[in-house]
Amino acid sequence: AIYGFSGETCISHMESVMAQSADILHPQLEEYGGPKPVVIPVGADQDPHIKLTRDLAYRMRRFLVERRGDYISVRGKAASQELMQAAESALRGTGLGQVKRYEEHIDITDLQLREGQRIDEAQQEIEELIIRLETEHGEYGFIPPASIYHRFMTGLTGGKMSSSKPESYIALTEDPKEAAGKIMRAITGGRQSLAEQKKLGGEPDKCTIYEFLLFHLSEDDKELLELDAECRSGRRMCGNCKKDVAERIKRFLDEHQQAREEARERLPEFGIRL
Repeated sequence: AIYGFSGETCISHMESVMAQSADILHPQLEEYGGPKPVVIPVGADQDPHIKLTRDLAYRMRRFLVERRGDYISVRGKAASQELMQAAESALRGTGLGQVKRYEEHIDITDLQLREGQRIDEAQQEIEELIIRLETEHGEYGFIPPASIYHRFMTGLTGGKMSSSKPESYIALTEDPKEAAGKIMRAITGGRQSLAEQKKLGGEPDKCTIYEFLLFHLSEDDKELLELDAECRSGRRMCGNCKKDVAERIKRFLDEHQQAREEARERLPEFGIRL
């Protein structure tokens, strides 16, 4: 329902969805340190991936820790009796309150909060204990991932960037001279002629070159405001901007690629082998 798949949807599309979810959750596997809070940067069009992955993480848990008024309940969603018994024993050892086990849930009442401790902090403490318990019994204990949403950066050819359109983006591994060439061919917010540009001014909010400065190549807000004003007033021409940004992107890529090669030599220090 999230993706609107029909009976005619290609199976590879469905597989790619699962690959996306696996990619988001894999940092929480035991070999990468186990369950942990993660934040995923996504575009607005990728929100369905986050919704599905959060749902998968929730469904793969064996317990749900809930606050119910003035007490906390640990509900066994799909926990075995052995796991329920282990949870009961672990909760009794916390000293946080009276522990009473029912058939499918365990309640902690008469909470004994430490000085300054809030009930939501006690709930988080219990949540972390239950996650450890799940992983000790061979479960995943996934924490649903959080997400932050980013504005799209326009492709150099207009519209979205796409791996099938190399001219629409600049990769970090790009040859600096080729990257500069893409900048010189990029779509701008300029007018059709020099006369129109001087008379009407440009449109930096529609300019891929200005976006490169805004998002990547300038940390000076004053400079960006001045460029915006000069463009809109017709005092700045697109050719000047392109040359400036082309030089900046060449310099950035040269420095980045050199640092990347230096870092490659140190990968074995961190147990990484390519």
